[in-house]
Amino acid sequence: MSEAVLLKRPQPPADFQPFWQSVVAESERLPVIVERVHLSGDDLPTHRVERVRWLGADGKGREGWLALPKSPPKPLPAVLYLPGYGVSTVPINENSAFERHITFSINLHGYAVVPNVPYSPELGYFTQGIETPATYVYRRIMLDCLLAARVLTSLPEVDASRLTAAGLSQGGGLAVMMGAWCRLIKAVVAELPALSYWEYLLGRPAWRYPLKEFSDYRERHKVPLETLLQTLQYYDAVNHAPYVRVPTQVSLALKDPGIRAPVVFSLYDALSQPKRLLTYEELGHDWSPEMRPRLEEWSESAYRSSPSST
Repeated sequence: MSEAVLLKRPQPPADFQPFWQSVVAESERLPVIVERVHLSGDDLPTHRVERVRWLGADGKGREGWLALPKSPPKPLPAVLYLPGYGVSTVPINENSAFERHITFSINLHGYAVVPNVPYSPELGYFTQGIETPATYVYRRIMLDCLLAARVLTSLPEVDASRLTAAGLSQGGGLAVMMGAWCRLIKAVVAELPALSYWEYLLGRPAWRYPLKEFSDYRERHKVPLETLLQTLQYYDAVNHAPYVRVPTQVSLALKDPGIRAPVVFSLYDALSQPKRLLTYEELGHDWSPEMRPRLEEWSESAYRSSPSST
């Protein structure tokens, strides 16, 4: 018999809102410095693909893949595609090249290298700066997400009033946070979202990476789980969910070994309406071909209901 697990209710720290308001204010002071490079070998039959480079929050270069549908008129709505966990990002592919949306798939750590850099514990960053909320690596990552939204809406092909934040796993959790704090975002699609219900994710034995990075850190520094959770509460999507003010679609994969039902249900329950939960019965922690058309459908519905799009 499976063990019953209580859902998490939002329990943000007392200074949660001013903390994130200060992050937003800092992001808006960052300069938007953009360079676009087109290499014909990057193109898809249906999309022109460019590499967009900008100056990140730490003053170092960032790069992303920009996919522009070849046939529809412009400006077009756009998807800011936030990456899963790791130091690289996946180039535009059949999962992220949309028929009626421009896609901006970004690397939050550097350049959009080819081939993609595989995960290894040595390249992990889950515990980088975790000693305090202000030094935790995800503060810098969120600054770069906020800045990337400004980079995307600065491009002439993009309809800045119709922007969706989306991603899978880490990217799904970041998309929820963007829906809470980025005024440019009009819809959120969080596929199998991580960065959520940390007490559940870290309260079970970690047999494999990347979650094992936390137990390695605790053993190395001799710190209890509660110490890490004090910082992670600032970066838990469940705590961000009440601040999300745009339509949000969330998905759950029933065979996902890591992002299990209590994680997704806790996040979904904490969101305000309008929202939609999709369930994939035979899917693990991976993409489904159904995700792409459902993202466009959800985003376009959100744009129609947004006051700024009427």
